[in-house]
Amino acid sequence: MTIKTPIKGAAWEKSLETAAKILKESNSFLFGGDIDPDSVGSMLSLSLYLASIGKRVGLLISDTLGDNLDHFRKIIEYNQIEVIRSADHIKELSGDFEVLIFCDTANTKLVPFYSELSEHILPTADKVIEIDHHFGADSEQILDHSVHLFREANANTEIIGELLTLLKKENPELPNPFERRNILLALITGLLSDTVGGKVVHFREDYDKWFQCWSDALGKNTRLTASTDPKQKNSSSKKFQNPAEILQALDQLSAEQEKGIEQLEELIVIEKGLGTLNLLSSTYDKVKDYCRPFDTNWFSELTVNLVNLVPEKSEKIGALFFEGKNAEGENCIFIKLRRAVGYDGFDLRQTEDLITSTFGKHYMGGGGHQGAVSFRLHTHPEEEFLKNFEIIANFIKANLK
Repeated sequence: MTIKTPIKGAAWEKSLETAAKILKESNSFLFGGDIDPDSVGSMLSLSLYLASIGKRVGLLISDTLGDNLDHFRKIIEYNQIEVIRSADHIKELSGDFEVLIFCDTANTKLVPFYSELSEHILPTADKVIEIDHHFGADSEQILDHSVHLFREANANTEIIGELLTLLKKENPELPNPFERRNILLALITGLLSDTVGGKVVHFREDYDKWFQCWSDALGKNTRLTASTDPKQKNSSSKKFQNPAEILQALDQLSAEQEKGIEQLEELIVIEKGLGTLNLLSSTYDKVKDYCRPFDTNWFSELTVNLVNLVPEKSEKIGALFFEGKNAEGENCIFIKLRRAVGYDGFDLRQTEDLITSTFGKHYMGGGGHQGAVSFRLHTHPEEEFLKNFEIIANFIKANLK
């Protein structure tokens, strides 16, 4: 495999034009990727546009979407978009899709059911497009012969925005994607999610451009929808009138979950600028009276909040570790490291080599950017994990500014 690098200048324009041509000339598309708000927002926004111009689209979503993405679930159902959820379903679709599009996914290990895709879909797919903004660590091209849209961006939906802008410019006779509320909702959701609601922005000019463009369009099309299309009055997305309401939905937790967050916050250990929260099995005995099992969707929604809470408590770096499953369904331990919003004194990518060497045979992969990284390890005894993680913790604390 080939390490991803950002594409710039004339090469970027050529890749963008090639991708736009494929989207216009092909008739069926299957989207796959790592499942988070930015990846699903990328897949959903582009698939909605393609469906609006008569194309067949399918989304590979292997797990249920959390309550904070309930608007995505409703949009998918409302627009009757085909969803593929299992390896057996993929086998049934052999030869059905001309183009396979991967969104916001560092490598094949994060693509649900990639082995089945490579056996049943890829051999008959005429084209493959990869759209991503992850670089470094174990970020690799999925296929060398794909059309690559690799660009430094705050969120993957920014790249989708560029692609949709080009399609709109070159095909004025087709529907304007930025006049479709559900497309705008998907794009904004991805942008807000990957920037922690606009608090962690790496490319300010790009963020301001897209946020303003999509926010204005959402407001305008909300008013137009309300006044001209009474059939839309029960639309799942009608309640969202601005980005603040989308962000509120992303951050929503039940009263039970809020209580769980409050209790788990007390378990955060802070030492010399590093906050850690151990959510491995031994911790569950301490929290089981107010916390559902760690392998539930209920709990996975908490981790989205906790991964940001821990660094803010420490004011520098936060570390969260818990057990879960990777895209291929294997049990693993996740290590998630984040910087506090107001701190930039340590590049978290520096931890990769030490984590790789320290955990040795247990290391599965990972990576990220300077402010946030995530690593996966094969499951092994918690005592051994904690002993090894102490080495990582000492390295971080010794290098904080």
